[in-house]
Amino acid sequence: MDCPECEPRLIDYASHELPEDERVGVARHLAGCPRCALEYCRLQADLEGIAEAHAESPRPEVFAALRREVARGFRPAWWTRTWRVLARPVPMYGALLVALVPAALWLLVTVRPSPAEPPVHPRSGAPSHHVGAPPILTDYDATELPLAHRDVL
Repeated sequence: MDCPECEPRLIDYASHELPEDERVGVARHLAGCPRCALEYCRLQADLEGIAEAHAESPRPEVFAALRREVARGFRPAWWTRTWRVLARPVPMYGALLVALVPAALWLLVTVRPSPAEPPVHPRSGAPSHHVGAPPILTDYDATELPLAHRDVL
């Protein structure tokens, strides 16, 4: 057996899947050819490394949980994500803001509680506009001048 015939059979030889007569032929060739023997040693080391890595690798659920934890750790807070969305220069946001300002003003006017009946002043019976306000003048007439402005002479 020569090198071009032996090289394609090295993987099958390493995994013990060759028929007995071919296995003997590859073994004899490896004993006499240093190039193919070196290639077989490299292949054997690679296969052992793959087997060890496969045996040591965790289940896929572990990777999924790890990805979720990393994403949660690096994901910005909800207010940061919301601010980034709102801070984008999208023309529709301006139109929406212009439409929301009158709606908000209308809502403030209509939702405001209606004024209650003003409290009645205890002495005069007239409505008092402020609690704790000074007493209302009852003997004042705005059509007459106060005494200080009358002609003295």
